[in-house]
Amino acid sequence: MKLIVVGGSGYLGARVVRQALLRGHSVTSISRSGGPPAGVTPAAELEGAEWVAGDATVPEVQARVGDADGVITTLGVFGTNERMRAVNGDANIAIARAAAAGGVKRFVHVSAAEYGVIEGLIPGYFQGKRAADAEVARLFGSRGTVLRPGMVHGTRQAGPVQLPLWLLGAPLEAVGASQPGTALRAALGRFGGVLTPAIGVDTVAAAAVAAATGAGDDGAGGGSEAAGGDAAARTLDYGGMVDLARCEARAAGPVVELFWDGGCPLCRREIGYYQRLDVDGRVAWTDIDAAPEALQPHGVSQEEAMARIHAIGGRGQLLSGVPAFLAVWEQLPYWRLLPPLLTAAPGAVPLAEAAYRLFARHRLSVTGRRSLGAATACRPPSAAAPAAGSAEPK
Repeated sequence: MKLIVVGGSGYLGARVVRQALLRGHSVTSISRSGGPPAGVTPAAELEGAEWVAGDATVPEVQARVGDADGVITTLGVFGTNERMRAVNGDANIAIARAAAAGGVKRFVHVSAAEYGVIEGLIPGYFQGKRAADAEVARLFGSRGTVLRPGMVHGTRQAGPVQLPLWLLGAPLEAVGASQPGTALRAALGRFGGVLTPAIGVDTVAAAAVAAATGAGDDGAGGGSEAAGGDAAARTLDYGGMVDLARCEARAAGPVVELFWDGGCPLCRREIGYYQRLDVDGRVAWTDIDAAPEALQPHGVSQEEAMARIHAIGGRGQLLSGVPAFLAVWEQLPYWRLLPPLLTAAPGAVPLAEAAYRLFARHRLSVTGRRSLGAATACRPPSAAAPAAGSAEPK
């Protein structure tokens, strides 16, 4: 499926591009810079996208969005009220009209949560967003989706500096999404917006891609007509985005495959713990003790596989050592906060890699693993892997 992401070089937009590529879609990004951002995601995970430079407020650029199956706009700015109305509202409206005129099947607008009286502090921002929401509903009906996230947290690149927004956002999400937080928000009425849950950037990105590709809908939007009709656009707040992202992840299958040693007692405990966290099935767990030939198609011998842990990333790239762990942790609750912290801290990844190399050199003696020769001698390659939850990495 061909997707166009407006603002694909931005903080959220780059994550949308990444999620779409991971799911095998053809992706074009339209943004002022025209190139992939530095430091937002591993460069390999953005390869394959088309990067187009252009000002999304210019009609000639807006007209390009008609050449797609689905369009996702992440366009939004802060500034004067006039500037915010012009970009958040007028530009997004023009993009939606161009997409409708071009026969785009599905349209996704990343808007903003409802903050009640707080919206009066920066009226132009929310007035623009709400005007665009209404136009998406009018043009696309049930084939349009409006996402309304609160604070979007993750790691944001600001020049040479990586800002760990999740340090603030993760606690705000936990509090705002909890049952007491939800009850208090309802009790506060128009002032409850202060407790709007924050949400992870990858969750919003996954929900945007799922909506643009028709995941989770009930069959609406299969036609090629551009008129929105009488049906209302789908509007998703925090809970709706989380549910859609999780459903799409389960349907799409694993993003990463980890190759671990099931003959290692310590490894079984570790992987078993990770497997219990992986409720959405985002990681495929392959026991190379049961299937010693599993990595051979990727050019890795059994001896090399046993010497270092390996993984296959979402774009098919072979990862080894700490990068393999990072790819897995990024898919797991709680642990996904660790990769951006390590990559943002100068020297943290090389230091972790050095520590892992030291551990790997002495793994057999410190993990209680029997000899590697005994493993291959008494367990044939066809032996079944242990059941999920019974094992973990070397």
